[in-house]
Amino acid sequence: MKVCVFGANGYVGSSVYKVLKDISGIEVSGTFLEDPSMFDDLVKLDVNEPESFSEYFKEEQPDVVVWSVMAGPNEHELTDQGLIHLITHLTPETKLIYLSSDFVYSAGNGPYKEEDPLSTLPEDHTFSNYTNAKVKAERLIDKELTNYAILRAGPIYGENEIGKLDERTDKLAYHLRADKPIAFRDDLIRSFVHVADLAAVIVEFVQNDLIGVYNTGPEKTQSFYEFMGEEAEKLGYDADLVEKGSEEERVDEEIPKNTSLNTEKIKEKLKLNFR
Repeated sequence: MKVCVFGANGYVGSSVYKVLKDISGIEVSGTFLEDPSMFDDLVKLDVNEPESFSEYFKEEQPDVVVWSVMAGPNEHELTDQGLIHLITHLTPETKLIYLSSDFVYSAGNGPYKEEDPLSTLPEDHTFSNYTNAKVKAERLIDKELTNYAILRAGPIYGENEIGKLDERTDKLAYHLRADKPIAFRDDLIRSFVHVADLAAVIVEFVQNDLIGVYNTGPEKTQSFYEFMGEEAEKLGYDADLVEKGSEEERVDEEIPKNTSLNTEKIKEKLKLNFR
């Protein structure tokens, strides 16, 4: 089996890539954009550039594609160019695994099941680019493809396969090492998923025939304040330094309040335990 991981240099993609490389019978290739590369054998590729993308894809001819590319404020460009380039090259036999986000439930009235309606944000909203691009990408995949799995994830945390921490935990540790307080909001409810658990889910989907849309993560839902307090304790720091943050917001900067995920569906399909 040939697998291509687009975004194999990223926080999630690098974990998926490393795990796949150690599995017998899987031939894996991966791409990166920004130096330095975390692996010696990755191919530098701008997925938004059609000619180089086409050349790379035709040479690899993968059986499974993992799309773990993240572009944040440039997510629209990634969807309108890179993802469309990919879709035009996929055959019905090629499975696409697309990493999506809990922000497709931007109405913020969770917990959400997979069949609940997606929602976009006004164009002038701070988070509209990322949120609306993810919604657009999911709808495009569903319209154009049949052999796909969309995996929705909340905030991703923890140390990945190459020893990198998520930015939020890294910032937490930085403050607490210096005995400085740090604040997180208590009104934003999420399903926090460990990067190793999410990578394990993606690897399972690479190897099985499951398709469709799946929410990922544990049953437990928490606010950022609750979760980061627990993380502080796990790291051996004084959790009292984690304080409740202000809930005041500007009109065009409101953060969706509850995007937590109902993950019963994926737990019925996979024998994996989320921490």
